[in-house]
Amino acid sequence: MKHLGQLKTTGSKVVIVNRTLPGDAMSSLVIDKDALRPFESDHVMDLLESANGQKAFEFAHELGRARMELSDSLDTSEASAANTVTGITVLEHLHNKGLLMKQPTENVLVTDGTADAIQLDKLNEIIAEQKGVRVDGLAIQSDTNDQGNSNKTEAKLMLNRAVKLEEQMNAMRERAYELDPETRPKKGRPKKSAE
Repeated sequence: MKHLGQLKTTGSKVVIVNRTLPGDAMSSLVIDKDALRPFESDHVMDLLESANGQKAFEFAHELGRARMELSDSLDTSEASAANTVTGITVLEHLHNKGLLMKQPTENVLVTDGTADAIQLDKLNEIIAEQKGVRVDGLAIQSDTNDQGNSNKTEAKLMLNRAVKLEEQMNAMRERAYELDPETRPKKGRPKKSAE
């Protein structure tokens, strides 16, 4: 399962909220699973296990969209915040409660349950290389989408793909003309048909 890890120094199980931070590519944001109260843990884990939680490049996207269910909280100020018209997002709640921890990426081991753990800083380098960006380009920016690409990066990738597709299209067209030369368009204006 994506977005799960463990701290090397303490062995604490964590949920990785952000793989890297804007302006600080060597730091991440995590939640210590043991620090969550039961209703918080249930809500966070439900989001994590959801299809959207697993598709999200950064789990912060999903936490920032979902509203925090605080009806089970014994804290009256939390319950009243949940009952306002806008409510409160899970990410806001975790921030307000001090449950988001900044950790060096080298201290976070990513565990997905199927393979050996890998340090988050090494994983970030692999992902950055695959995306064709530097590690600091992985951080959520104001124009970052759910897949972790900034709109500028995504536009660049699309243009590169369009150039490659155009080259393939031209090669296919030339091959078709070689197979049947009559299909090649004639130069000049088409002849007028006699009426």
